[in-house]
Amino acid sequence: MLLETQGCLDYDERDLPSDLPELGLTYHAHLPVDLRWETDAEAAIAAISALEQKIAFLCPHGYVLHPPSPGNLSQLLQCRPDLSSRVCLENTRQGDLHELWDEITALDLCVCLDVGHMVSYGQDGILRLPGFFERVRFLHVYGGESERGHAGLDLLPDPEVLRGILRRVRGDCVLVVEIFRLNEFERSLALLKSWLLRWGMNHD
Repeated sequence: MLLETQGCLDYDERDLPSDLPELGLTYHAHLPVDLRWETDAEAAIAAISALEQKIAFLCPHGYVLHPPSPGNLSQLLQCRPDLSSRVCLENTRQGDLHELWDEITALDLCVCLDVGHMVSYGQDGILRLPGFFERVRFLHVYGGESERGHAGLDLLPDPEVLRGILRRVRGDCVLVVEIFRLNEFERSLALLKSWLLRWGMNHD
């Protein structure tokens, strides 16, 4: 998670150990949330490129980006057309993707559906955007936002919503249990596996 531009540009071997590829994991990257699109879009694009080079050894298969203002996506892809198949726009607490949907579809971009944001901020209308599920490449799953951060899946208001989403996304969609406390993550992962078993859905 590359959440702060300068701090992540300053990462060294302690932050990004060179042996990470040897762990047998696959990676995707969450790009910074403090990119200054409105005041310096060129610097924001340059920062993305610099961070991309810094983590190239991880061979990330996608980048999650909080939506910039309308027009900035077009500017990004004018400078970096190669990112069109790798950047996924995420719904955030500040808003869903309705305002950018025409731009997203025109640029043929993908989506990261944050289920926790969706249920916390009443964004279920996002599921009715035309062609939405065909564009979802990542799912961020947790119980919703709380005072402690991302809540465990035991606090998800209606697991059937998640079941419906899983039945409609592509088979290659990546599901991330986005919970940052180890004990809550372990409990949520076990709960998710039990739901998938009950729903007749395969998992590895």
